[in-house]
Amino acid sequence: MRKNHETEVEWGTMPATRDLPVQSKSQEGAKGRRLNVVTCSMLILLLVFTTSTVFVNEVWAIDSFQIGIFAITAIYVLFDIGRERWNLARGIAPWLVYLIPAWGVLQIVAHWTASSIETREEVLRWGALAAVFFLTQVVAPNRAARENVLKVFVFIATVMAVLCLTQLFTSKGNVLWIFPTGYPDVYATFPNHNNYAEFIELFLPIALWWALRDGWRAWGYALVSGVLYASVIGAASRAGAIICTVEFLSVLILGMILHRRPKKDRLLHLTTATLIVVPMLAAVFTFIVGWQRISERFQRFDPQVARREFFLSAVDMAKQRPLTGYGLGTFPEAYQQHAIKDFPFYANHAHNDWAEFAADGGVPFFLLLFIPFAVAVPIAFRHPWGMGLVAVMLHACVDYPFPRPAVSGWMFAMLALLYMARTSDRRRQESAQHSGRESAGRVVEFSR
Repeated sequence: MRKNHETEVEWGTMPATRDLPVQSKSQEGAKGRRLNVVTCSMLILLLVFTTSTVFVNEVWAIDSFQIGIFAITAIYVLFDIGRERWNLARGIAPWLVYLIPAWGVLQIVAHWTASSIETREEVLRWGALAAVFFLTQVVAPNRAARENVLKVFVFIATVMAVLCLTQLFTSKGNVLWIFPTGYPDVYATFPNHNNYAEFIELFLPIALWWALRDGWRAWGYALVSGVLYASVIGAASRAGAIICTVEFLSVLILGMILHRRPKKDRLLHLTTATLIVVPMLAAVFTFIVGWQRISERFQRFDPQVARREFFLSAVDMAKQRPLTGYGLGTFPEAYQQHAIKDFPFYANHAHNDWAEFAADGGVPFFLLLFIPFAVAVPIAFRHPWGMGLVAVMLHACVDYPFPRPAVSGWMFAMLALLYMARTSDRRRQESAQHSGRESAGRVVEFSR
């Protein structure tokens, strides 16, 4: 009978072959666990590094992140080369992620890009994000490993939220009250309130979902949920405030549905209490931070000013070159020829990542990105801790989280976790079906 990998594999170790001695199997398993733990630690440290240095304008920050990701990917492959196969997500959609940087290479080789320099930089950035996607899969193949990773994610998000709230009115644009950013306000380490909101959107559903189902630790996650939500309100991101509120309501409603008939009365009482406490804590922290900033932003001016014109220009660019695009990363240069209105500021992005993908890479590049993320949406509804990815996908319709590895790096990690969760679900189903067939076979044999 074939064993279930979900219960057998821990931190990415693959089952040893049957013809190896027992001692060799044990040594091989211990070696694999150590390699995956070290790789996971380095991956998270690099994601924290790029988030901590997001305010740095010099290229060394992003280059250091990319070099580090490529280095640990190469080291992992070299040390793990002896295994039979990697435990990666099933299906075609996750493999499309690895073709994203390849499209930029094709643009350079075929001379489809308006600027090969920008496209080369984009190829490296997308290559690093694809490597994050790969590494997250191999270090978190089972439920225990994924939950450990998600706990670290929530801890990091909580630290950032506390930092945002404590320096919101006192830092005067300085990260940690020390490092100047040139901006009047700073949100943790983010100089942009929308990027900060997108970062929190990824992790808020994790804390909310565990607040509904994690036993005595639920109260801690309820507290964390309130802090995360309040920090987005304090950052005064309009789209972020709307999306986080929808996340809040969606997860709570989903929790009521899924826990409608729990097995134990104690679980019913805990879930009901949490459903009441979480919104209360969020309201208390939001009241402390204050609604004034976000209220003023909603009343100040039309949120679609400039965004509307940038979007229409990006659509026009996609129509002009639907198959090849103008080259990854070339929107600021190519946009000038398609601008429908002059603005007294630099158009660095289309403020709609999906439209910019079609403009820079054409329809094929748009599909290479859209399909893997779209396929992950139903997985997120089955695993609500991943609904933050859906939220940021929606936020990308009015902003640009993808060009910031401080946000997109975590997005690709979350994408990998969702695909591995789906793979684990399928393995459990296959194992249950296999066990059912074997049981039916034994009954038939006994009856004979």
